[in-house]
Amino acid sequence: MVVCKGGEKMSEQLLEKILHVVTDIQKELQDIREEQKAIREEQEALKNGQKELYDLVNALLHRQEETDAKLEALTMDVHHMRGEMTAMKQEIHALNEKIDSHYEQLNERLNNLQLDLDFTVHKTTMTERELFKMRNRLFS
Repeated sequence: MVVCKGGEKMSEQLLEKILHVVTDIQKELQDIREEQKAIREEQEALKNGQKELYDLVNALLHRQEETDAKLEALTMDVHHMRGEMTAMKQEIHALNEKIDSHYEQLNERLNNLQLDLDFTVHKTTMTERELFKMRNRLFS
């Protein structure tokens, strides 16, 4: 201890300085504790946000899996429908060929009937003419 004139005064001044420094350190410690508390609260909020984000991502992944499954089912349906459409096109083509064949046959039969009718009309006309001539000869 330093002894000087008015030894008590020096000790009091030194004690006051030490007390002032200790008070400043306590204030700083209090500020640090408050900052730590704020940081912990922010960390907790970040953890909660991260958990929410994790849950959201998991929900999105689950929905994506459901969407993928539905898309796969739709793709299979489309392939099935394309196969059916191809089969239907082939059947329609075959039916068109049949219809064309029947049309040609019917058209040929109609042409033959028309020729037969024309021949019959011509023959009937010739017969009627001959009959007319015969009647005229007989009754004239």
